[in-house]
Amino acid sequence: MLMELNDMQSAHVTYSYFANVLAAEFGARITAYVPRAPANRWKSLAFSLKKLLRLEEIGVYESFGATDFLIVYVSAANRMKASELAADILAKSHTKRDIEELTISGVWLGDLIYDTYLRRFSKPTIELSSSEFQRSLLESLELFAFWQEYFDTHDVQAVNVSHCVYDLAIPLRVAVARNIPAFQASTTHMYRMSQTELFAYNDFHYFRERFAAQPQPVRQAGVEEARRRIERRFAGKVGVDMAYSTKSAYGANRHARLLRESPRKKILIATHCFFDSPHSYGKNVFPDFYEWLEFLGKISEVTDYDWYIKTHPDYLAGTREIIENFIARYPRFTLLPADASHHQIIAEGVDVALTVYGTIAFEYAALGIPVINNSLNNPHIAYGFNLHSKDENDYRRLLLGLDTLEFSIDTDQVYEYYFMRYIYNTEDLFFNSYETTVKALGGYKGQFTPAVYEQWLDEWSQEKHNAILAALSRFVQSGDFRMDYSHYGRELSVQSILGKQ
Repeated sequence: MLMELNDMQSAHVTYSYFANVLAAEFGARITAYVPRAPANRWKSLAFSLKKLLRLEEIGVYESFGATDFLIVYVSAANRMKASELAADILAKSHTKRDIEELTISGVWLGDLIYDTYLRRFSKPTIELSSSEFQRSLLESLELFAFWQEYFDTHDVQAVNVSHCVYDLAIPLRVAVARNIPAFQASTTHMYRMSQTELFAYNDFHYFRERFAAQPQPVRQAGVEEARRRIERRFAGKVGVDMAYSTKSAYGANRHARLLRESPRKKILIATHCFFDSPHSYGKNVFPDFYEWLEFLGKISEVTDYDWYIKTHPDYLAGTREIIENFIARYPRFTLLPADASHHQIIAEGVDVALTVYGTIAFEYAALGIPVINNSLNNPHIAYGFNLHSKDENDYRRLLLGLDTLEFSIDTDQVYEYYFMRYIYNTEDLFFNSYETTVKALGGYKGQFTPAVYEQWLDEWSQEKHNAILAALSRFVQSGDFRMDYSHYGRELSVQSILGKQ
């Protein structure tokens, strides 16, 4: 079985259990693989030396049973195949959507190629004619050719990856196309992928039916706990159910008036990071976040609204420059300070917020502000507290009709969603409390250091060890999409919900 080799130490705790469960389930040996080809011969030499001396993650993987360590080697035949594919693809591709929808030998690769390029080069969108994109395309196809050949010549029984996006997911997609069990595992989540479920975290499609199946006391306690946590967010508390967050967007007012006083509709665009995998949940109305923004720029020219843009407080380098360039071309937009409080924006009269699939969708809904999601693959899709555009024409209709928009929000649905997204599904699969562990390690990034091993060992007991192995076995044998409480043989209860406070 193939287990991705990486240096994400907290995930190694998960892998140490999961690799052995999969190996036992399928009668396979554990092969750890480097997900990308070395950038040069020195990188290749460094890996060989690390393997010889059993250094760093090599030693860790060997400690839990990995017997083989595979490095991606792109052969001359792989390069020739990739070159032929690239030439054919570029000759037939005329739009960004053509790249996004690219499928080869029954394997959907377009979204992976698309997002890999954006991330690697910090670009907001692709340019088919650019040498950078064409080189990135070729390298992704070389990786695909390698994995196709590897699966053809080896008896792969199962695959585990760290991400379902970027070219990291190519072996997962190849496995899924061949009906080989494929998984995505981390410290906090465990998913089984399939031809109908290619993306981790998409269990939001089933939230409503799973909530309805809970006993009434659990539903009531869950909604109340969700309300309490959302109120903590709105009070400016940092990191509530978002361990990676370092700044709050709901703090006290920090600026003089932000929105113009006018009778016009005031529209807020809550931008996403352009480079951070637009296809995290699948396809959206537009192939990337920049194309979405461009569409809104054109809409701004034919509407009499006041348009505002706000980035996330934790925006990545390069984001602001892209937005400033956009505003220079579409001057009806006003860029708000990144640290502006949403409380101030709402108090000054914002009417509608726009996002593709961001958390502002449930946050603004909880505060009574309509939000339009620009995707049918968004975490809020099962609920009616937002509007969801299904295509460009539908989006245009919604945007041009904002002056007559009548939309009511059921905040109970917002709390139900939050309960199902952040409370019902536990993150405490391998640590007694993931939140406590992160705090003990000095913050989110602390889990990606060897110190996390000590945290795990401090909690270790034979009883807990056996319980994890048994739960993982049940999950693998069940065929379920996501691992949860039930695989541990327990159900969510009012007591466990209250214990999360």
